[in-house]
Amino acid sequence: MKIAIEIDWQRRRFTMPRERIQLVDRIGYDMVFSAESNGSDGISVLGYVLGITERIGVGTRIAQTVARTPAATAMAYLTLKHMAPERTVIAGIGSSNPRQTEGWHGFPWDPPHGRMQDYVTLMRQAFNGQPLSIEGKTINVPYHEPGQPAKWPPNVPILEPEPDIPIMFGGGTELMTTLAAEIADGILPNGSWSPGMMKVYRPMIEKGFARRKNPPKIEDFPLWAHVDVLLTDDVKAAIWQFKEYTARYAGGWFGKGGLATHMEWRGYGEALARIQELYQAGRIKEAEAAVPDEYVDECWLLGPMERILERWRTRWINDGCNLIVRTDNWPSARPAGNEVYEPLLKALLD
Repeated sequence: MKIAIEIDWQRRRFTMPRERIQLVDRIGYDMVFSAESNGSDGISVLGYVLGITERIGVGTRIAQTVARTPAATAMAYLTLKHMAPERTVIAGIGSSNPRQTEGWHGFPWDPPHGRMQDYVTLMRQAFNGQPLSIEGKTINVPYHEPGQPAKWPPNVPILEPEPDIPIMFGGGTELMTTLAAEIADGILPNGSWSPGMMKVYRPMIEKGFARRKNPPKIEDFPLWAHVDVLLTDDVKAAIWQFKEYTARYAGGWFGKGGLATHMEWRGYGEALARIQELYQAGRIKEAEAAVPDEYVDECWLLGPMERILERWRTRWINDGCNLIVRTDNWPSARPAGNEVYEPLLKALLD
């Protein structure tokens, strides 16, 4: 199992947690991840991370495929890899959602399955130094009008190839998780990962592996998921904070692949239906109260350090997923200190 942190991307003003990044680089964390929505950029910040650290890897979880062409996305990761050829660079991409695609990027939403196939094909061509060429389900490179030949030949990347850059993408539905297992180098589970979820993901991964000529072993196929950690003496208040979070994203923004799907997969379908009913009726506080306490306590690490470490050791470590530790990167979180990062790593190594 590997361990990482994520740069906060859900604030009104972007700030770089330089001290935290240098701490986890020094003590032995494996990766620093970034992300993006309709705010701070997810890729440019990683160049800064490479510049202030000595050994740690970088990646996105996720960069939005609807925000950039496959060529532009590949160029960004190739550039990062050339900047630090000895480091791990993970190209973590995702399809975003209709709200972001149409309301922010200004493109029509289309089902992500075919687009992701085309996107990954073109990124691999770029990483391998090949001409970019595809007659895809959603993308044609070189571009041409329907029924007409292309005006220009395929272009080849100027940069030297970096074929070992892993491409991973978000899997929040059975369809996309299976596709990731078929064509990607790992999975970035959407929604909230929580202990025991490997029994849900394993059949989907095996289904995708069955479509490969040479499938890897499941233990060699990485998953990178979040674990949010809140250090506090008031567990009840901490649980309520994540009730607000769950109600908003499962009840207010419910769609396939997010927190609502995760609740269903964990067996909370009845509670989910009630949360959505209340939230859509504008009864927000009632929707928050309808989130089961046990769901929150299963999915987040909350409480004093002793409680966090006990649950970390017995439930989260070696549960089938690499973990990205977050202490203040959710919408209602207050900026936290860095005191949990070394104890979590020590417990993992012990």
